[in-house]
Amino acid sequence: MNGRHFRILGVLALFLSFRAADALACSCSGTTDPCEALGPGSVVIAGIVRSVGAVDRWELGAPYPSTLVKLEVERSFVNGSLGIVELTTGRGGGDCGYRFVAGRRYLVYASKATSGQLVTSICSRTRPLEAAAEDLAYLSTLPQQPPGVRVYGRVTQSRRDPFEAAWINYGPVENVLINLRGASFSRDVSTDKNGRYEFPGVASGAATLTLIAPTGFDTRYLEREIEIPEDRACSAHNFGLRQIASASGTVIDSSGRPVAGILVDAVAAELAGHLPPPYQEPKKTDDRGRFEFDDLPPGLYVFGINLTKPEPPPPGYKPAGPAVFLPGTAVASEAAIVEMKPNDRVDVGILRLPGR
Repeated sequence: MNGRHFRILGVLALFLSFRAADALACSCSGTTDPCEALGPGSVVIAGIVRSVGAVDRWELGAPYPSTLVKLEVERSFVNGSLGIVELTTGRGGGDCGYRFVAGRRYLVYASKATSGQLVTSICSRTRPLEAAAEDLAYLSTLPQQPPGVRVYGRVTQSRRDPFEAAWINYGPVENVLINLRGASFSRDVSTDKNGRYEFPGVASGAATLTLIAPTGFDTRYLEREIEIPEDRACSAHNFGLRQIASASGTVIDSSGRPVAGILVDAVAAELAGHLPPPYQEPKKTDDRGRFEFDDLPPGLYVFGINLTKPEPPPPGYKPAGPAVFLPGTAVASEAAIVEMKPNDRVDVGILRLPGR
């Protein structure tokens, strides 16, 4: 590799570091689908940059120093016109400015400021034309698309063993019913073998999207109020399903009185007595000594108090007290093991605390 190659690689690395730093500083991730990038009033054009220069922020009325870009539009896809247009962007860094280079061709996703000025940033799908094949393929189909909005997404499932911290994505879920309803319509569709669903030709406006979870999966967080954008855009909504079970029980003292305000742990049976980190958040007993876990991954569990500790323990850490396993023993091998299956609702019984 010669010196010229090293210089090219160095410039490329510097450019990429600038782009990464810009995205981090302005805290935006952009859109992942061309049709998602089309919002109300979007302007999508392609052309060659004729000049890039600074513009007086006060003259422009911008809240930050800006860059003025003159673009010769060679092709208009959405709400644009041919010829020379001016658009503004930030100068980079925390203002999310896009770094245009004179002489290069770009596909530009812009919006109009209140002044009528076209504005773009790195939070849009603006990109060099040679890197816009996916966008161009989609945009070229817009004239043939029927009126309405495409609402779509994917349904996947995640699982976690009780003795592990991370949920693992197990891929798509087929034949899951999705309902979309608005003020004057209600439509159903099922996911395909890849977990994908789609509602084509949906009218703009407010709607409710609901996933009907199969038996054994968590039913929370599966209904969303959404705002469907203008015609020929799209609205993407992915869902993640988890298999869960619930368990409840009661904590009493040695005299049989309920113990309120005490933290109860649910721990994988394989980890009983090993003081694992708290993968499952403890639950506090109510005034009747009752506790309930409503989000346990299926598996084998032991229940009790003081079963977990920070790992590694911080300096000066003092355990809250000795471990007590259900039904009321300090010996891990004597702990009651409870099997939790998907969709189970199990009363694990009474945990008696000794010497209280």
